[in-house]
Amino acid sequence: MARWNRAIAALPFRQGKVLDVGCAFGFATLLLARKGYRTVGVDNSPRYITWAKRRHPQGEYLLCSAEALPLADASFDGVLLLDVLEHVVDQEAVIGEVQRVLRPGGTLILSVPHRGLLGWLDSLNVYAQLVRTTYRGLFPQEIAQTEVHRHYSVDQLCTLLGPGFTLERVFCTGLGMAELVNLPLLVFCRYFFSWESLYQILQYVYFLVYLLEDLIPLGRMGYHLMIVAKKQGVPPQLVAV
Repeated sequence: MARWNRAIAALPFRQGKVLDVGCAFGFATLLLARKGYRTVGVDNSPRYITWAKRRHPQGEYLLCSAEALPLADASFDGVLLLDVLEHVVDQEAVIGEVQRVLRPGGTLILSVPHRGLLGWLDSLNVYAQLVRTTYRGLFPQEIAQTEVHRHYSVDQLCTLLGPGFTLERVFCTGLGMAELVNLPLLVFCRYFFSWESLYQILQYVYFLVYLLEDLIPLGRMGYHLMIVAKKQGVPPQLVAV
């Protein structure tokens, strides 16, 4: 919950419309709605969208790709892009869509794996290399499209965002110890046995450690990176007539 609460707390407004891109189960979308925001959650997984709608029947959830959002230009005050960018095929297209749907002066909250001290220990990347080298095991479906779980530096994100955004805040948290939990699970369930259903259950242990260690601020050593960026331009209500 720390990741979502931190992201929501970083929004510089307490009323407005917020888009949750890659909403998964809709946890952040629901938290936003409970705090009074008007929300829309989008994800490319039918399973996630179904679960999100069951959890939040009054919410608006769309099944679509982050690279082609069926939403109007400048229609959101804020966008959450949490743990999504590292999984997409076309990063530039996703950032372009985020910039398009944000109003001038709108806020983007973006989180990704950080190129910190233990970035090399990424369990998905280590396990994927094992599968490639030995020609056995189930390749991790989480990176089936990109074949790598990307990590980013602050400079890389700024370059990707381009001059259309101004960086306002940076958070680095966690050390990556959760990867030492996930790697054995991947090897046991996907390498030695093709037990994908078991992995889907056991990975909640990984998620728990992931969320707990995310509470620890670690600066440049942090495994998780979150930034707050503002879209360039003057909000319409502030434009001088």
